[in-house]
Amino acid sequence: MNKDYSYFLSIIGAALFLIFLASFQVSFINSSFLNLNLFLTLILYLVLTRNDSKALIFAWLGGILLSLSYFPNFGINSLVLLILTAILIILYKTVFLTLKTESILLISIIGVALYHFLNWLLTNGKFGFYFASREILTELILTALILLIIFKIKTQNAQKFT
Repeated sequence: MNKDYSYFLSIIGAALFLIFLASFQVSFINSSFLNLNLFLTLILYLVLTRNDSKALIFAWLGGILLSLSYFPNFGINSLVLLILTAILIILYKTVFLTLKTESILLISIIGVALYHFLNWLLTNGKFGFYFASREILTELILTALILLIIFKIKTQNAQKFT
């Protein structure tokens, strides 16, 4: 019986975390000068730590939660994140065999670029200077920096406890 409660509480905790993350993303980050997608960063982290099923579930739920604020394009964010997650999982399992700084940087670059390309392809698809913006470059740098910091802290804590 105790195991059932812990499983139920972990599901509730994950749902509350996703709702908080989506509300923080829509309320503060999208309205500021930062163009950072927290769900993309979370999905990249889960792909790099080989939590594939969690990455797919969080991509789907995160895309739905983010799409609630964009009614004309409802569901596009979820579709983009699901396709991106599937591509990154396959890419990481075939190309990157170990977790190194280079693989973190390359996965974050590929993830952000592919996210924006798929989003552009599914929403408007018109040619122009969509990819030549400072917002995409800022998101690329911030996502790579956040992932590097997280993995640096994670390895330091792992070395401290061994």
